[in-house]
Amino acid sequence: MSAMREALLGRLLSAAPRSGTADPVPVQVQLAQMPALNFVVGDIHGRLDLYRKLEVRITDEAAGAPVLIVLLGDLVDRGPESAGLIDFLMARPPAGVQRMALMGNHEQMMLRYLEAPRTHARWLDYGGRETLASYGIYGNPARDFDLPERRLMQMFDASIPAEHVAWLRALPCALHLGPSYFLSHAGIDPDKSLAAQEARDLMWARGMTAPPPEGVTVIHGHTPVEIVGLSGPYINIDTGAYATGRLSALRLVPGRPPDVVEIT
Repeated sequence: MSAMREALLGRLLSAAPRSGTADPVPVQVQLAQMPALNFVVGDIHGRLDLYRKLEVRITDEAAGAPVLIVLLGDLVDRGPESAGLIDFLMARPPAGVQRMALMGNHEQMMLRYLEAPRTHARWLDYGGRETLASYGIYGNPARDFDLPERRLMQMFDASIPAEHVAWLRALPCALHLGPSYFLSHAGIDPDKSLAAQEARDLMWARGMTAPPPEGVTVIHGHTPVEIVGLSGPYINIDTGAYATGRLSALRLVPGRPPDVVEIT
């Protein structure tokens, strides 16, 4: 096992126990020393085709050397291949590659729906139908998913692998990448210390204007932007892949300014 993988897994295993519900303990993983080559990937939203192309480009550049790929959440919903993307990410990566995914608000909404579909049916209007379709689950043409909860749960149990649900539940909410970068899906609440961030801050924050605490650069997605801006303490790399066909990633190399890689 590589030193990088040991560091990531060790921090996860020492984190607070998870409840098994959709609302996660806001686990923050810490990697004290940034690897030599890192790519941080914005919201994919079921565009497995774009992510495959991006990972090929990354592995070609790494040429077998160690590389860390961090996915900022919102892996699911809206695009056509949420189930296929999770399958891909759960499979063994290419030699030298370590993948780490963070939880986004769409993962949280999906997990809430799977636990209580009648209560959290709103998720269907935010890409949930597309995610269920990627598992071969379709609503009745007349009633959509307006079915007894017991029937819905039977459909989910029969079609969505338990391993997928467990994998999603175990996703951490943030990564400290070396001393300079803090990664989460949506950003932070700048009025709190990084250690005090709650799950809602890390998965749902918007409109950050005050500088982040502790002098770090916060890398996030969640709110689509036309162009990835590299100045300032917040870097948003969500370029709306499911709608624009543009998936963006940030290349991070110690001692160099970050730069953008874009796949179409």
